[in-house]
Amino acid sequence: MSTLSERQSDRAVRAALIGTSGFVALWAFAGAVGLAGGGIDLGTEVTDQLPFDSLFFAGSMLALIVGFPMATTAVATLRTDLHMVPIAFTSGLLLLGWVAVQPFVIGRFHWLQPLFGLLGLAVCVLAYRLRHRPI
Repeated sequence: MSTLSERQSDRAVRAALIGTSGFVALWAFAGAVGLAGGGIDLGTEVTDQLPFDSLFFAGSMLALIVGFPMATTAVATLRTDLHMVPIAFTSGLLLLGWVAVQPFVIGRFHWLQPLFGLLGLAVCVLAYRLRHRPI
């Protein structure tokens, strides 16, 4: 049986996980649409470094690797799904992998990479905090 303070703590952790993963998903989808739709211009030097020299491919991969897993995390946590912890941990690791590999692919460093890396780490930590809690 969990105490009132444990339930309140779990609620706060779940709210933080929903907010963080939802925020990341929103910006990942916005970036994906911007890249795939041509609204974001990375410049020819960076575009030439992209796989297949394709902004559409880059946007699609951003949506698949970051956007959908983070959106799934937000929805699973909101619904208190039994699998929310492994889903969240996986999406956090995918984001960490994305920001770790991205500078090598595009040949550039941007201040958003460590920021989103911290958000990926936060998703993993929040998932860890919920790991053995009854729902």
